[in-house]
Amino acid sequence: MSSQVRAGLIGCGALSLMGILPQITQPDARERLELLAVCDVVEERARRTAEAFDVPLYFSDPSELIAVRDLDLVIVATPIPFHYELAMRALQAGKHVYVQKTMATTYREASEMVRTARRLGLKLAAAPGQMLSPSIRKMRELVASGALGKVYWAWGSTGGWGHDYEPQRQGEDVLHSVDPTWYYKAGGGPLVDVTVYVLHSLTGILGPALRVAAMSGVAVPTRQWRDKTIQLEVDDNSLLMLDFGDSTFAVAGGHSCMTGRLVTWGSMGIYGSEGAIETLEIEPLSGHPSRLYITSSHGLAEIGGEREGEYLPDSWLPYVDARHAAIPEPHVYADIMHLVDCIMADKDPIPSGEHAAHVVEIIEKGYIAARTGRAQHLESTFNLP
Repeated sequence: MSSQVRAGLIGCGALSLMGILPQITQPDARERLELLAVCDVVEERARRTAEAFDVPLYFSDPSELIAVRDLDLVIVATPIPFHYELAMRALQAGKHVYVQKTMATTYREASEMVRTARRLGLKLAAAPGQMLSPSIRKMRELVASGALGKVYWAWGSTGGWGHDYEPQRQGEDVLHSVDPTWYYKAGGGPLVDVTVYVLHSLTGILGPALRVAAMSGVAVPTRQWRDKTIQLEVDDNSLLMLDFGDSTFAVAGGHSCMTGRLVTWGSMGIYGSEGAIETLEIEPLSGHPSRLYITSSHGLAEIGGEREGEYLPDSWLPYVDARHAAIPEPHVYADIMHLVDCIMADKDPIPSGEHAAHVVEIIEKGYIAARTGRAQHLESTFNLP
């Protein structure tokens, strides 16, 4: 393979315009990642995006992008209901795939994506790459080492008032009038949009969950975007309860509401018989913890041998320097560049399809549990590379 991975991006919506494209077209990223093509079903948006980010090719038909012979990698950044079809077409065409969160709308779809990538010997990375975070990996390390004793329970919370406010949805031209309606329809909602982050974190720290119970409903039935009234077709207020076995439980929330100071977007806590870890500060552009508070019945090296104190990781996210930290979606940039390295070195990506498929099953069966009032058993599992 050459010194660059050649990529195409499908989906020139708000996420790509405000984050992915500004990130991966920085000079340091271009040294290892060459963006050859972009695609959007709105042809004028694809054309304008290619012009804005100096991309050679643009398409309105994803099949045409996938057919570009020189492509090594396809980045799928469309609304969630299209992830499965586009990722499968790219894999079947012999391309490695990075798919934005949530990986798919059903566990069956996610599992087929994993099996196809494995059968064809291709790399499949699925957002979000929470386990690339040094802080979250430190939490996993402390739990695995027994520093917290027997883990009793954990929690993770996410919130946010939809996507209506984003600057790419406030203007009149084709790059600044991206419709957010999909978020409130089937395949959207806070569980797949934001709770997915803490589900990846909690399962990455504690391991695969065994059962899920849930409560879920619609708190605000309509949203307004410009002069358009949007009727919600998906729950906007959900609470999942996870069973990890051996009487270890966790709670994960997904709410289309405002967050506060104590419980903010991506905050977490883990509590054991001999210690606890809580997130003190969350980096606002990515939702990754940048500061932890650790308590322990015995001194820990991470907090200077003390029984309680703050822990700051040596680094925030791999690949993210000050320049990338100032651009939205730095965590997505870290995911993509990690996959680029895995393709070049023939290694398994940490944000694996298997892990993402497990989270998809939790969400899918969480909705079933809420509807039936019965906890649902989970069949999927994963191993972290």
